[in-house]
Amino acid sequence: MAFQDDINDYTLGATGTITVGSETVSYEVTNGANGLNDSNHGNNSAQVYANSSGTRDGVEVTFSQPIVGASVLFQGSDATESYFILVDGVIVDLEVLIANGDATLVNVGTGPDHIINDGTGAATAGTVSGGGTYTGGGIGQITFNIPVTSIGVIGDQGPSSGNYDGIEIGVDDATLNVVCYTNGTLIATDQGSRPVELLQVGDMVQTFGGEYKPIRWIGIRHFCKASLTSCDNLQPVRITAGALGRGLPERDLLVSRQHRILASSKVAERMFGKRNVLISAIKLTALPGIYVDDSVTEVTYVHMLFDAHEVIFAEGAPSESLHPGAEGIKAIPVAARDEILTIFPQLEEGGAETMYLVPSGKAQKQFVTRHVKNDKDLLELFQSHTR
Repeated sequence: MAFQDDINDYTLGATGTITVGSETVSYEVTNGANGLNDSNHGNNSAQVYANSSGTRDGVEVTFSQPIVGASVLFQGSDATESYFILVDGVIVDLEVLIANGDATLVNVGTGPDHIINDGTGAATAGTVSGGGTYTGGGIGQITFNIPVTSIGVIGDQGPSSGNYDGIEIGVDDATLNVVCYTNGTLIATDQGSRPVELLQVGDMVQTFGGEYKPIRWIGIRHFCKASLTSCDNLQPVRITAGALGRGLPERDLLVSRQHRILASSKVAERMFGKRNVLISAIKLTALPGIYVDDSVTEVTYVHMLFDAHEVIFAEGAPSESLHPGAEGIKAIPVAARDEILTIFPQLEEGGAETMYLVPSGKAQKQFVTRHVKNDKDLLELFQSHTR
């Protein structure tokens, strides 16, 4: 992980713009902090005390619109210091968010790892701490995979008023949080299987119920080698032929990480009371034959929108269309979002429902773990009008 762009002035009231994917978003520092410029705490970082004589100080940045990929970098944390994270003005429990897949913690420094506290020690559960000394080179980055409007840090616990951390706030280019197929993927249509990049608005695509429905909107985004190298989240997930069971997919299928695949199994029935559920591709990487393909050097992502959320067939495997829910819409660049809202103005009042149950990130992980343990195919109970 790495910042695509970050903020360098943390003075209260400071304003500017930050690049989020291909967009420019305005921001304001709504809780200010002193600036730092030293090797142990990071250049152009904000000084936040873990314990400021009994009062909690901190830093907060508010964006002009919700963004996906907002990130906080901690540099120079001692193991005795802990910090709260605020999202949209509310203290959050990082342990819960990470378990649900709504946030990630990656240690990018050379020193001891940062950790999320579980509440067994002096630090509050859900806070973040360093793993060593402030000179140890430990750098931890927390990135939010959900849309946020403001993000901040305040101190929790520390041995004295002199303990502080260097905080940087920026964006990790995780804006590709919508479901996408890659160029070359064959989609079932009324004209047979066709490459996704050749489809157009109005083309009739076969859905899970056996009906053909028209595409209402198509989005395309290309990422070059430099983009993939600088941002891990853009690398596609490869689902190798037959990895889902029942000979599906018929060929290797490459999708974006948050693209959800239909699972139909007895495990789903036992866990959720429903045969069919939708599971994110990144969660499926615990299964044999499914992995993040780091060998891909460039990729074109294509996403399709229908009148409602649909399950369609890609390389013969059931997977979702773009879901125009609240988070999915916010994750789309502004120009494309405006275009979609022109077609579907009702989405401004609230997102559409998913065709099938989408379990929480934690439940998805447990679901995949049970499939691995029981050695059961993900499409064990799969039935379709197409087969």
